[in-house]
Amino acid sequence: MDGSTLRLREERDHAAALALSLVLESMAIAHAVEPTPEGRWAIVVGEADAAAAESAIAAWEAENAKPPEARRSQEYGRSRVGVAAALALACFTLFTFGQGSGWVERGSANAERIFRGEWWRTVTALTLHSDAAHAAGNALALCVLLAALARRIGPALAAWLPLAAGIAGNAATALVTRGGHISVGASTAVFGSLGMLSALEAPGRRAWLTLGAGAALLGILGTGERADLFAHLFGFTAGVLEGLAFRRATPPRRSPLQPALALAALAPIALAWWRALRG
Repeated sequence: MDGSTLRLREERDHAAALALSLVLESMAIAHAVEPTPEGRWAIVVGEADAAAAESAIAAWEAENAKPPEARRSQEYGRSRVGVAAALALACFTLFTFGQGSGWVERGSANAERIFRGEWWRTVTALTLHSDAAHAAGNALALCVLLAALARRIGPALAAWLPLAAGIAGNAATALVTRGGHISVGASTAVFGSLGMLSALEAPGRRAWLTLGAGAALLGILGTGERADLFAHLFGFTAGVLEGLAFRRATPPRRSPLQPALALAALAPIALAWWRALRG
């Protein structure tokens, strides 16, 4: 190298310095790798070549940069929260079918009674169904949708947020109708799950697919009774708002705490039924 020189970079590892040397060698930039008094390795270039050398090294580093840990995995991974929710719903349905209509009387989303203060009905109604086909359809939908949500936000939030959306949907329906409408079923939470998935995927292509699925289900399931239509719409809207709130959240680390927190979502359901059965 002719003329004045300068230290372009210093590396602790000799191998790292040699890697940079190969980059400069490939660009035919004159340089040297020299040890420093501090025990490091310096990349030395001529002042005239400094800009070109820096540009070459920067381009190489950008191309070979390791992704941040947060970007290595954009998903939590597989979870059994959807299967667990479906089994719990199926088991509770089989139990209540054998107990007569008293459970529906005490736990249905009776808009007039909810408006008068029987808040627990917004929760208990999510666990009741009119027939086996109704229960099976909602159980299957929850199995699929909660599994998809858990991949994105972890099983804990995948259990709690659709439940919250379902409760919000039933509460909003009671405020709007105020009486004369009674509904049961987990479909309000199902639509909440659909709304969440739509918002989490926005503005991607899959968001439109989820929105289309929601519209189709609303047309099939939501037009039988006015109260159900309101509940589905409000549940879907609540889910969209939840999804927007958590769309930038990174998936949690896998740990036993996640399924434990998901299981804890049974607590408000148990509390609501305890209150309902008190009479």
